[in-house]
Amino acid sequence: MEPKIIPFPRPAADCRIMNATVKGVARDTVIIDADVGVVNAEIAFSCLVAPEIGDKVLVSQMDREFHILAVLNRPARQDMTLDFPGNVKINTAQGQLDVTSAKDLNLIVAGKTRMFSTETHLTGGQVSLNADKLMTRANELESYIDNAKLFISAIDTVAKRVTQRVDTLMRWVEQVETLNIGNLIQNVRKTLTSHSHEAIITAKTDIRIDGERIHVG
Repeated sequence: MEPKIIPFPRPAADCRIMNATVKGVARDTVIIDADVGVVNAEIAFSCLVAPEIGDKVLVSQMDREFHILAVLNRPARQDMTLDFPGNVKINTAQGQLDVTSAKDLNLIVAGKTRMFSTETHLTGGQVSLNADKLMTRANELESYIDNAKLFISAIDTVAKRVTQRVDTLMRWVEQVETLNIGNLIQNVRKTLTSHSHEAIITAKTDIRIDGERIHVG
């Protein structure tokens, strides 16, 4: 006959809640000064605020394990760091998400930054964009600018059609301007004036000048 062994239930470990002071911060542990003395404690998964030296923290003790549950007070300064051990998602099932800053907003990313939205609005008194390479793709582009200045070392434009409508067009070319075109048609409603130190016009076949009066010399 096999004996029937009934184990005695193990008493549950007592859990204590106490206050402590942070004495040191390492990579994986925090040194705290509690009622039991100076011990090492881990940060609880739900404690998002990273403890700093001098903080008053709430600590949970179970056997010889200590976990920091929350930061109660920071006497030195009120700066705060939210420390996440892994990936983080902020989800608002209904409503909107607002981020408000009284001073600056800095976004530092070691990898890629992606933003997806049905409509994007950017408003600022002054916007600066610095990039080694900038690529834009759009089906349609519309721009309304009072004054625009471009300082470019070289520009290449490839287009099927270019249309310009201006009141006054002024262009300065310091050295050489070259046109390689199939046909050139100029319709001047009033006066066409051309001034040069020397002028050379050459044609392989014919040159035609037609007008009511032609003055040469």
